[in-house]
Amino acid sequence: VGYDDTPNECQDAEKNDLRHRLKEDGYALMDIECNEPSTRDLVAQAISDLETKHSIVSLESSPATFVLLYDETWHLALQSQRCLLQQNSVLHPSMSFNFDVLAWHIDPNQNQVGFSPHRDRQPDTSEGLKQSFYEDGQAKYVTHWIALTDANPNNSYVIPKQLDPGYLGGDDLLDDSIEQLDNTSCKESENNADKDYDPLTRALPTKQSYQNIRALPRRPGQSIIFTHRILHWGSAGNPHYKASPRIAVSFVYSNVEYEAPYLVNFDLNAKLPPFEIRLLLKHEKELNEVYCKKVFVEFVKAMKESRLEDEDEIYGLVDDDRGNHHGADSEDEDAMLEEMLNNEEEFEDDFDDFEYRENKKCKR
Repeated sequence: VGYDDTPNECQDAEKNDLRHRLKEDGYALMDIECNEPSTRDLVAQAISDLETKHSIVSLESSPATFVLLYDETWHLALQSQRCLLQQNSVLHPSMSFNFDVLAWHIDPNQNQVGFSPHRDRQPDTSEGLKQSFYEDGQAKYVTHWIALTDANPNNSYVIPKQLDPGYLGGDDLLDDSIEQLDNTSCKESENNADKDYDPLTRALPTKQSYQNIRALPRRPGQSIIFTHRILHWGSAGNPHYKASPRIAVSFVYSNVEYEAPYLVNFDLNAKLPPFEIRLLLKHEKELNEVYCKKVFVEFVKAMKESRLEDEDEIYGLVDDDRGNHHGADSEDEDAMLEEMLNNEEEFEDDFDDFEYRENKKCKR
């Protein structure tokens, strides 16, 4: 692509350890900076400018996702891909870059917050959940989250796989799930044996279990890889903590049969996506707020909804089915446009209305 995209190389021992940690914990910390510093700094500056500087046309700032229009973002994606997929790859050999890209600029001084607790994907059935992993336990959907500025204990957390009963067991509370709760948790009567719990309550049933929450500080260039089942979130941040906003990007990898990539038959090693494609990919996340609600909805739909007070309808983008898209100058690009995931969907977002073990009488 006419650009120095050579990241730092992971040694085989490091790759093996990352693969093991991802499988056992649901996430792994990548301390090696497998991205070129000048590229990383340019992307961080672009996101900062988009979020803080006003447009001449609209006199308003632009969301961080507009960084998908920049070449440097795709150079960073290429560096991520080469780090995770080439030669004794960290991820399963059948995984590929999904072209699902997100960007964040979280400034606590502006009362900005990251996503609330969620999983990235919620299979509808127990069989679907099982099929979202390979037979050897590796996940078929993995996110590579790269810090472009300091990420510290003030702004991001996870609950590891082995301490989260819903990671492999799903988020539907089965009739015998209460027996799986810690002995020090609230005891349920037979009348309440089929009561529904949100995934956080199941993962954190006792005061002691809150000690299982892990903060994952990262320096610029360091990163995290995590699966679709890990419970994770960004905190509200501390407005009294005088530091730069948390700026980050993420790139998704998936098994094509589990979740097809947004672009098909496109080799990022050969060329970068043309502007028209980048613009469509950017609008696929229109905007982070909507995507945030989407993952919340997927999270909640996996549970048996016991109380629902309000319904909010969130409509995704709709493919206009015109067949021809202006600006696509080749049959390959036409085919890619037709493969964009722009189907209309309707969601019910009741995450914030879910009542967390309300009116429970607990004896400790």
